[in-house]
Amino acid sequence: RITKADGVYSLTLVAPDRPFLLTSAAGALAGFGMNILKAEAFSNRRGLVLDTFVFADPNRTLDLNPTEMDRLRLTVERAALGKIDVNSLLRSRPEIRLPGRGPRIPCRVSFDSEASPSATLVEIVAQDRPGLLHDLAEALSQAGCNIEVVLIDTEAHKALDVFYVTCDGRKLTPERQEALQQSLQKVCSL
Repeated sequence: RITKADGVYSLTLVAPDRPFLLTSAAGALAGFGMNILKAEAFSNRRGLVLDTFVFADPNRTLDLNPTEMDRLRLTVERAALGKIDVNSLLRSRPEIRLPGRGPRIPCRVSFDSEASPSATLVEIVAQDRPGLLHDLAEALSQAGCNIEVVLIDTEAHKALDVFYVTCDGRKLTPERQEALQQSLQKVCSL
């Protein structure tokens, strides 16, 4: 379901959990030219996921073309089901100009295995950019991590992303954290 209020849009997605689900939904939004401002994702023991995204439409695509809302909804649905290649959507997304002034926000990746009894907390602070959530979620998924919970927010051009992740049903080992830190730092520098 997609709704609009106070100048921003909200997307609510309920689906059976599967690898790369968050990556696919975030990629579909970014590939459509949307700017994700906030996101939350939760899964339950029955294998259902609730993902919510708050996003802006910087090119006013949905305002100027009301039928695009249905196309966006279908695109997200097909991405969630794994029926489209999200990476091809991202390659063809509309160009979004990034701010050129001001200092760049340095990327910081930290891990906390004590924050949760069953998952490792991964916190990422970085310069926001189009497709960042997709790329971070993809890096986590490619590393074999299951994203249990995600909370993301943006402040101006600063992304604050928190993921609770497991690997093989357990917290991340120090070795996996070290490897993941490198791949997440690389994603942030793109």
